[in-house]
Amino acid sequence: MSMPAQLKDYAAQLGFPESPNLARIFNLLYDGPDDLALVAALPGTAEEVAAKTGIPEARTRKRLMEMVQKGVIIVDFKNFSRFRRFPAMIELRDSLVAGTEVSEEQLKLWERLVQDECGPMIEGLKSREIAPMVRVVPIEKTVEARNTVLDVDSARKIFQDANIITAMPCVCRKIARANGRGEDCPAPPDAICMQTGLFAAGVTARGLGEKLTREEALRRVGVAEEAGLVHLIRNNVQKDMFMCNCCSCCCTGLHFVLNYNYPAAVAPSRFSIRLDPDLCSNCGECVDRCQFKAITMNGDLPEIADDRCMGCGNCALTCPEEALSLVETRPREHIRVK
Repeated sequence: MSMPAQLKDYAAQLGFPESPNLARIFNLLYDGPDDLALVAALPGTAEEVAAKTGIPEARTRKRLMEMVQKGVIIVDFKNFSRFRRFPAMIELRDSLVAGTEVSEEQLKLWERLVQDECGPMIEGLKSREIAPMVRVVPIEKTVEARNTVLDVDSARKIFQDANIITAMPCVCRKIARANGRGEDCPAPPDAICMQTGLFAAGVTARGLGEKLTREEALRRVGVAEEAGLVHLIRNNVQKDMFMCNCCSCCCTGLHFVLNYNYPAAVAPSRFSIRLDPDLCSNCGECVDRCQFKAITMNGDLPEIADDRCMGCGNCALTCPEEALSLVETRPREHIRVK
């Protein structure tokens, strides 16, 4: 399958200039030459895109809105009259797979793209030192000194302050199930990928997911923590947020960290785990709980690889002897503001 000529620059931007899997995905997404011309002309308003392509403005606007509804493109959060392409493969994938029109073939193609073809893209990200898209926030009760937990470090604060909250089934787990992975995933049946603000508004505009009360969102945060999942949020401080709750068996961000040796795919929290060996009973529970494979048993004691620990607090939550706790090791400036 050849890459549509009009979208070769977009494929290169996404990091897959010669990918047969992405070429096939593009051919499934775009309905004929008008779609290709419209997407190639982005970003822009309907008027600007119509002028670039020669397609009548009314038809341009109608088709652009249809592609937004399908999840193929997005409106600009800073200017709702402008349309744009997704800047990253993961954003495009998640938008499409979250939709109701995704086919089994697409789920197979996205799996092959992530599992087999991400090496060159990741090497490019490494060379450009691209900031991680997501950041770990800790399980608050596992932090040693509670007064060090600032609002920007609190998963619960995100939803306590939100005016609109939605939840959607996890895209990563949807793809994993379709491809025979994640049968023993610890994730609960509840949808625990949640959004607030404009992210939530986008979900409701497409008729996807479900709206949650603050109380229900907070309940699901707790359910995710008990299941041993890692809170990952948007890696900057904004009113509009999303939070995934991730596992190593299904989730793409953790796959990049563990299988592509790309720890910079995820920004750690401001905290690191510390062990009190005098309290440790050598049960090994922490080894099983760590989604980042940062803990191993060395003789009778757990050994923590500091360069792999992301400071989630997952291990400390269920330590029967309370021998593990999170301590603040990074300043507030560690967190990106924009």
